[in-house]
Amino acid sequence: MTDRAVKDGAVTDRPATGRAEGREALGGPVVRAALLLAAGAFVALLDTTVVGVALESFARRFDAGPAQVQWVATAYLLAMSAVIPATGWAARRFGAVACWTASLAVFLLGSVLCGLAWSLGSLVAFRVVQGLGAGMLFPLMRILVVQVAGPARMGRTMALIAVPVLVAPVAGPMVGGALVQGHAWRWLFLLNVPVCLAVAVLSPLLMRNRREDAPGRPDLAGLVTVSGGLTAAVLGFVRLGGGRAAGDPRVLGPLLAAAVLLTAHGLLSRRRRERALLDFGLFRDRAFAASTAVSLLNSFGLYGAVVLVPLFFQQAGGSGPLTAGLVMVAQGAGAGVAVLLVGRVIDARSNPRALVLAGLALVATGLAVFARAGAAEPGGLLLAALFAQGVGLALAASPVMVTLYHSLPPAAVPAATTVNAVAQQLGAAVGTAVVALALQHASHGGAGTVAAFRPVFAVALGFVLLTAVPAAFLPARRKG
Repeated sequence: MTDRAVKDGAVTDRPATGRAEGREALGGPVVRAALLLAAGAFVALLDTTVVGVALESFARRFDAGPAQVQWVATAYLLAMSAVIPATGWAARRFGAVACWTASLAVFLLGSVLCGLAWSLGSLVAFRVVQGLGAGMLFPLMRILVVQVAGPARMGRTMALIAVPVLVAPVAGPMVGGALVQGHAWRWLFLLNVPVCLAVAVLSPLLMRNRREDAPGRPDLAGLVTVSGGLTAAVLGFVRLGGGRAAGDPRVLGPLLAAAVLLTAHGLLSRRRRERALLDFGLFRDRAFAASTAVSLLNSFGLYGAVVLVPLFFQQAGGSGPLTAGLVMVAQGAGAGVAVLLVGRVIDARSNPRALVLAGLALVATGLAVFARAGAAEPGGLLLAALFAQGVGLALAASPVMVTLYHSLPPAAVPAATTVNAVAQQLGAAVGTAVVALALQHASHGGAGTVAAFRPVFAVALGFVLLTAVPAAFLPARRKG
């Protein structure tokens, strides 16, 4: 009988020690790799959220309207969407570490260029470069965790890399608000440079690159249909969330194109099967299907729990961006406390399904408090609700990352991660649009009031409750 061990960043077999598999120490190589992955993903995700509070500053700096300035955020999301579907094939062909390092280098270049932008057009173009680098980072991070940690340590390692996913949306408004108030918007992008440079240099030194012998030629037709379809869908939902009517050609056109392209890929994948860019046959695995559905729907609730709350304090409470960001520290503290415990619990063969459902219950409780709030002042009850949401988000995130690979062979990890990342990106776009539309509808006649936010929090709460349906089909035990 053998245990899984890690040497020089690679998973190997060794004689069993008699300890429970879940009690194996993480070890220096695993911890160092996890910290590198968390740092790289953190700066990329921070750039997704930090720009939101700076759009008004960009409008004043470049003398542009809201529709033009919005492209600073939209271009980044579209570029990310375009490259995500190619992650699985690229990781098999070139190795996950090589792709991770290259993506960081592109993101680093985009960050420097954004910091040097001289016009709105140049800033939007350089944000595309940033997005092309950031798109693969999140799925590659998870592929590398599976390779480096092995099954016995995956829960604790996934919990470590869940930190950027949970903390960056909280830190983004706070960092962005501080820099914008100080008129130092260029540092929104230049702050990434030292971190990206360090991670890009250290990653190939501390992690071993592993390539497949025969990954096959890229599925070009699949790349066109999936990348085009996902990008068109994100564009359509961004415009819908921006206030355009559902029947507007600038909304309906991209959404119809997305439906056609994604349907075409579904038909192509049935013929190509294992050579398809996205393997829809993975959905025959119950644990994978349930985990991906939870990831898709959880993006809706995540928007309500992370993005809607700062808007609530700013628009209904009159707080500035910095103050609203500081209030979110309560949620970050809850997530930090939970992350310290949840990974060890997962590796001890606990019930992932119960952890996710408990996490969703805490997020729902926090959102219910905001849905019934009588004022937008950050009092004790609202801060406690934010802390509970942070704990709940951490409990729900890490187990889903692990159950995704519950009964899949190691060779299926890149493909499974890519499909899941596509679902998350699509879910985030749909959730953002739905919540934005709900806020616009509720604000008619009472914009900026606490009452206008109550039905929107109720919508976010409904998404969280809906997520509990696929969560009920998650595995009750981790597979050894």
